[in-house]
Amino acid sequence: MSIVYSASPGSGSNSFNKRLEIILNSNSIRLNAAGGIGHIVLDIPVKKKILKKLNLNFLDKTKLIYGHIFPTKKNLSLLENYYNVSHYIISYRNIFEQLNYFYKWQKYEFRCPLSFPEDKNFNQKEKFKSDDFNLDLNLLLVLNFYKHWFYLIQNNKIKNVTLISFEEIKNLNEIYKKKILNIFKNKNIRDRIKFNTSATSNLKKKEEFEILPRHKNIINDFISSYKEVDFSLIL
Repeated sequence: MSIVYSASPGSGSNSFNKRLEIILNSNSIRLNAAGGIGHIVLDIPVKKKILKKLNLNFLDKTKLIYGHIFPTKKNLSLLENYYNVSHYIISYRNIFEQLNYFYKWQKYEFRCPLSFPEDKNFNQKEKFKSDDFNLDLNLLLVLNFYKHWFYLIQNNKIKNVTLISFEEIKNLNEIYKKKILNIFKNKNIRDRIKFNTSATSNLKKKEEFEILPRHKNIINDFISSYKEVDFSLIL
């Protein structure tokens, strides 16, 4: 049985993933086909496919799958078919704070978490511009990430799922503790749960940017276009 941790970029995922690895006493694996936009498509390792074909799936001890996993029909089918998922954990963050996080990435990394891998001829490290189209792409992708996960959860299309916020991960508040204990009911696993701040040390300091009106409009227009989905958790 495996736990899938699908993290929205900038939701404290690296820190939370480390905590989950400690609890499960196991390193996480990533199934994204590539970096950046490669998170949209899952790629099952050849070894895993062979074990499945030979009915030796029990030899695989994967406990935690981590990444910016988009819940497409294909991705969910691959996860269920190869890993027998016991629980999904989805981390989220206020969308405007998240956009600010993307601005910071673009400023210092000249790309964003869900960008296309660029040819070196395009990787020109110019002065930061908040109207970079790379930011539009990442904003639209993360909005779609939320749209699909929220729709599935709100319509009971997916079972055994926990939504956890950036603030809960950062502050280790009582809601966070309750959610963790609800996920891990096995006594042996619970003995490894430590509610301390040591795993939050790599949460980077926030830098404030002025959000472009265009990006605010993208958010508002996108959310208003999908009235069947409740986006209140990220607003």
